[in-house]
Amino acid sequence: MASPPVERIEAELVGFTFQAPDGGFGVARLRLEAGAEVIAVGPLAHATAGQHLLLSGRWTDHPAYGRRFKAEQVLIDDPRTERGLERYLAGGAVKGLGPEFARRVVAAFGTRTLDIIESEPHRLLEVEGIGQKRLALIRENWETDRASRAVFASLRGLGVGQALANRIVEKYGKDALSVVTRQPYRLAAEVRGVGFRTADQIARQAGLPMDDPERAEAALLHVLREAEGSQGHSFLPEDELLGRAARLDVPPPAAADALATLLGRGLLHAEDVAPGTPRPIWDTQSLLAERFVAERLLQLAAAPRPAALTSADPGALGLTLNADQQAAVEAALTHGVCVVTGGPGTGKTTIVRVLLAAAARRKEAWLLAAPTGRAARRLAEATGHDGRTLHRLLEWNPRLGRFTRDRGQPLEADGVLVDEASMLDLRLMASLLDALPDGCRLVLVGDADQLPSVGAGQVLADLLAAGTIPVATLREVYRQAADSGIVRNAWRVHQGELPTSSDRDEGARPDFFVLPREDAADALSTVLKVVTQNLPRRGFDPHTEVQVLTPMHSGPLGTVALNEALQAALVPDGARGPRGLRVGDRVLQTRNDYDLDIFNGDTGRVVAVDGGLTIDFEGRTLTLPPDSQDDLEPAWAMSIHKSQGSEYPAVVVVLHRSHRIMLRRNLLYTAITRARRFCVVIGDAGALRTAVSTHAADRRYTRLAERLTVPA
Repeated sequence: MASPPVERIEAELVGFTFQAPDGGFGVARLRLEAGAEVIAVGPLAHATAGQHLLLSGRWTDHPAYGRRFKAEQVLIDDPRTERGLERYLAGGAVKGLGPEFARRVVAAFGTRTLDIIESEPHRLLEVEGIGQKRLALIRENWETDRASRAVFASLRGLGVGQALANRIVEKYGKDALSVVTRQPYRLAAEVRGVGFRTADQIARQAGLPMDDPERAEAALLHVLREAEGSQGHSFLPEDELLGRAARLDVPPPAAADALATLLGRGLLHAEDVAPGTPRPIWDTQSLLAERFVAERLLQLAAAPRPAALTSADPGALGLTLNADQQAAVEAALTHGVCVVTGGPGTGKTTIVRVLLAAAARRKEAWLLAAPTGRAARRLAEATGHDGRTLHRLLEWNPRLGRFTRDRGQPLEADGVLVDEASMLDLRLMASLLDALPDGCRLVLVGDADQLPSVGAGQVLADLLAAGTIPVATLREVYRQAADSGIVRNAWRVHQGELPTSSDRDEGARPDFFVLPREDAADALSTVLKVVTQNLPRRGFDPHTEVQVLTPMHSGPLGTVALNEALQAALVPDGARGPRGLRVGDRVLQTRNDYDLDIFNGDTGRVVAVDGGLTIDFEGRTLTLPPDSQDDLEPAWAMSIHKSQGSEYPAVVVVLHRSHRIMLRRNLLYTAITRARRFCVVIGDAGALRTAVSTHAADRRYTRLAERLTVPA
C-alpha cells in the first residue's frame, strides 16, 4: 500500500502529552490556523508551548489513538498569536514574567510583546504591577539569556531544545557559542543530555572533518560510557571497543590512535591479561572503583566479630526461625560481610527484624538503607526502624558533587544493612564501602534472581559467584506465602515454567491471573479495562494502588503509549501543564536532583500546574523549576527496570512479541515479585514462552568476582 503523501502544516504548539528528556521525540497537541486541534508526533520535543511550528510529514491513522500527524521535519518560529505569546511567556521563556504578568504584558502589547522586551523594555513599566525592581530582573535575565538565544538559534535546525541550550550556556557562559562551533565533542563529555551523536551533528554543521582526532576520541569515550550506562558493563574488551567505534564510522587505525592518546592521558586504562586475550579497557574511575570494592570487601570479611544468636532474639518478636533463617542471622552477626539472599516468601524481612533485635540486645547501632526511596520506606515500614536511601545515608553534597560520608568522615555504626542489594551498582557500592568504619559489619539482603543494577556492574551476582564472601541462602517458603498465586508463579518462572492463573491452580489464593491477548490493540483495551474496572471492583484504587509494568518505552505497548492511554482514562479532566502533564497525573523522577532532594525512581502526583509543576512526592510538595521538569515522566505505566526495589498492592504486567529483544526470565520474575496482593499478566502466549525460556541474562563485563577470588 502506498504511503500517504508528504504534507506541510503550520500550527501553534498547545502542549505535550509526552516529551523525551533529550529534546527529541514528542507527542504534542497543536492548534491549526483554522482553530482545530490535532495530535502530532515526531522530533518536536525541543519546542516550547506557544511557539509557531512549521511541520513536514504525513497523516497516519493509529489503531488506538486515531488520526495523527507524523512529523519528519520541524521548524520553529516565535509565537504569532496573543494566546501563543501568553502561553510561551507563562512557561518560563522570560524569567520574571510568570503566568499572571505574561497575561498582562500580552494584553498591553499584543503580538509586539517580544519586540518591546528586546528594544523598548522600559515600556514594561506601563503594565500594572511591574515596577523598577521587576523590570530590572526582566532586563537582566533577558540580557543573560541572549547568549542562550544565540546558541539556540544555532542548534534549532539540529533538533536541540531550549532546555539543553540553557545547560550549555550555564556550563560555558560567554564561551558557549565558541565551544559549540569549535569544540563540539566537549559537549558529549561535559553537558548532561548531549551524547556523541548530537555532538557529531553539531560538528558536521560547524564544518569539522570526519577524520578529526577529537571525533575518534569522543567516539571511544561515548562507546565506553554507553556500555556502562545502558548495558551495565564495567569495561569493554579492546576488540569490542574498537568494533563498536567502527559502527560510528571511526576507522580502525583512527580508533587505535585515539585509544593510545586516551590511555596516555589517563582517561582510560588497559589491564594486563593472559596472552591471546583482548585487553580490558576501562574508564579509569570505574577501574579504581572495582579494585577498591574488592579490596575493602576482603578487608571487612577477614575481620570476624563473634556474637552468637540467642533464643531470646527471635523469641522477643514472637518468631520461630527455620534452619536457613537461623544460619542467616548467625552469619550476619559473626562475619564482617554477609549476603542474605532468597526468593519471594522465604522470610528475608524476618531475618532483618531478628538481626535488629539481636543488635539492640547487644547495644549495637545499626543503620538501614536501600538504593531507592520506595525500597527504603518499605524497609522502614517492615522493621519499625529508620530506613534511608543510600544517597541520604551517605549525605550527598550537591555543592561539592560528592558524598560527605567517606573514609575521612565515616558513618557512626556497628553495622549497616542494605536491602534490595541486587540494585547496587559498582560506583555506589564503592561509595558505601568508603564510608564504613573499620570493624563495621555489612549485611547485603537481596534476591539474586532479579534484574541486576541499572548502573555498571553486577555487585550482588559477583559476590555470590566469588565464593569468598559468606552467603546465607533462604530456600524454604513460608506456608502462608506458599498459598499465594503470586509467590507460586514467581517460583514457576524462576524454574523456567509458564505462569498459571489462580483459577487453574489448586489451593492457590485467587491473586494471580494470565489474560492471553495476541493483538496489541486488544491487549491495550484489556489493560484499560483491568485498571479502570476490574481492579476497582476488587477494592484497588487505580490512582494509588495499581501499577502497570512493561519491558520497553517504545512500541504499541511501551510506556509512552500506555501512559498516553491511561492518562486519558484516569485523569481526563485534569488541568494541563508543562510536558503535557495533568493535575492528578502520577509521575516518576528519572534523575537524581540533589538540590531538590529528589532521586531517580521517586514517584509523586501532580497537584497544581499554575506557574509550573507542583508535585506531591509522597507527602513532600515541591514546585519544580523549568529545568527540573525535564526529569519527570508519566508513571501510570513504567518500565520493569524502573520498578526495581518497589512493591505495589496490584500490578498489571504487559508482555507482547513487540518486546522480544527485552524478554528475559529475570525480567518477568522481577515484574511478578513487585506485586504485593494482586497480579495480572496481559499479553500473547509467545511472549510469555520467550520470557520464561530465555534464562541467560545479557553478559556483563566485570572482574569483581575474579578480584574477590584472587586478591589483587
